[in-house]
Amino acid sequence: NAIIPPMLDELADHVVAASADPDVGAVLLCGAGGAFCSGLDLTEYNADPAPKWKETASESVRRAHLAIADCPHPVVVALERYAINGGAAFALAGDLVVAGRAAWLQVAEVRIGMAAPMNLAWLVARHPVATVLQIVLSGNRFDGGDLQRMNIAHEVVDDADVRERAEALAIEIASYPPGTAQLLKAATLQLASEQATTPDRA
Repeated sequence: NAIIPPMLDELADHVVAASADPDVGAVLLCGAGGAFCSGLDLTEYNADPAPKWKETASESVRRAHLAIADCPHPVVVALERYAINGGAAFALAGDLVVAGRAAWLQVAEVRIGMAAPMNLAWLVARHPVATVLQIVLSGNRFDGGDLQRMNIAHEVVDDADVRERAEALAIEIASYPPGTAQLLKAATLQLASEQATTPDRA
């Protein structure tokens, strides 16, 4: 489940297709093999000779995140085992995160002298500054209980039940009257955007 750009291109294509499908009620984002995402596949990134996709890797990352950001459907994340660095950004992209009790999220770029633009983008868009700084400056791991207390995780369940519960949540949302969840998501994001840009008149 480590990230390489061709995988992100496929992810973007699938999310764009789902976004355009009026019969889709929700999107479930999960990792393969019982874990969410370990971040960049450094073996592939550092291969010699360099893979052809390396020149456009940043654009692949950006396109995948924009596809999720533009998705009109609720996005449910099944956070199993771990979500690290670049993988954490995709977990943070979810509208509703179901996490395992022992699962953890880590934005550790500060520990290796790297920027974390996608993690910062999602965190700043959705969470208080104090929460953002705690996560990105410490570089620590935050488990399911921590994530729920920080209002990052919607629900925390036994680790063996994460995928099943996330699927059930996505199915439940999709069963609501057609278009309702999409309208509420759009209205919420619009109001949040307006509040963020409107000057304080007090």
